[in-house]
This record gives sequence, C-alpha cells and structure tokens, in this order.
Amino acid sequence: MAYATVDQLAAALRIAVTAKNQDALQLSLDAAAQVVDHLCDRPADDPMPTPTPPLAVTENIAIGIEVFKANDAAFGAVGFSDIGVLSVPADVYARHAVALVPLKVQFGIA
Repeated sequence: MAYATVDQLAAALRIAVTAKNQDALQLSLDAAAQVVDHLCDRPADDPMPTPTPPLAVTENIAIGIEVFKANDAAFGAVGFSDIGVLSVPADVYARHAVALVPLKVQFGIA
C-alpha cells in the first residue's frame, strides 16, 4: 500500500493525472512503498505508524518519481540535446536508505 497519493506524485512530476497515466502512477507509488518498507526493515508486527510519518510520504513520492521515470533511463543514461547525456547513479536507493534511517527499526550486525 502506498504512503502517498497519485495526485501527490503527479504534482511532484508536474503532470496531470489522466485516465492514461493513473494506473502507471499508482503502480509506481506501490512499488516505491515496497522500497520504503524494505529500507525501513520493519517487521510484520510493527508496520508503519498511522498516520504515516511525513518522511515516509516524502520518500514514497521521491522513489515513485524514480520508478515512474525509470523507462526514460532504461540504459543508464538520459540524453538531452541542450546539456548532453546525464548518467543515472549506480545505487539510486542509497540516498533514500540514509534518509529513512529515522523510521528503521531493525539493524543487522556487520
């Protein structure tokens, strides 16, 4: 279950929600919520609190943007005629993992 709404994701992407993109936006949010849950490593008996913390909502939107735009960078780069080719970082979720540490409840032993 997503922590943000389709309207929030569309606003962050600066696009309008339409019948054609609504399912893709929701799918991106749902996938992003799975990433948030994974990065927070919350056990089944300790789900995300209700109401959802703003950090989880913000990261759900940020990751949702990356998931929604992933097809634009399918080969690891996005080309722009004005500025050249932009490379996609190797570990796109590392910065999200750091941001979500306050919501993480389990830490492994290294």
